[in-house]
Amino acid sequence: MVKGRRRNYQLGGSKAVTYPSDVAVGEEATLAGNRLLLIDPMGQIHEDELGEFMERYVEPAFVKWWRQKEAARRPRVEGVIRPMQVESPVAEEAEPVEMQSVIPGPQVYLVNCWRCGGQIAWRVDLGTRGGCPYCGAWLQLVSR
Repeated sequence: MVKGRRRNYQLGGSKAVTYPSDVAVGEEATLAGNRLLLIDPMGQIHEDELGEFMERYVEPAFVKWWRQKEAARRPRVEGVIRPMQVESPVAEEAEPVEMQSVIPGPQVYLVNCWRCGGQIAWRVDLGTRGGCPYCGAWLQLVSR
C-alpha cells in the first residue's frame, strides 16, 4: 500500500494530482468518490463497478469511522457537569452546600491591542491608559 500527501494543482479547468512513482499506471484511470477518491490507476475496473463498491462498502465504513474520531476529539458536552459515581456510601450522606454572597470586583473589559491584536482584560479601576503586555504599545480606553 502506498500512502502520502500530494498537492492539488490547476490543470486547465480541473484540479490534478500526481501519482506516486511506486504505483503502476495505465493509459486511463477509473475513479469513484465524493469526499474520498477510490482510484484504479490501471483502468481495469469499470467506473460503475467502482462506484457501486464505493457506495456499498467504503462510504458507510468511512462515515462511521470518521464520526467516532470526531466524537473523541471534541468535548462531550460543554457547560454540563456530570456527577462521578462513587463506590463508598459516604457520598450519599453529603449535605448540600450553603450559598455564599460574593462581592463583585472591578469592571473588566476585553480589549484588543491595535498593534499586535492581543486580547487584554482591562480593569477600569486602574485607569484608562496603559500598555499592551504583549508588544508594549501604549493604549487608551475610549468609550463609544
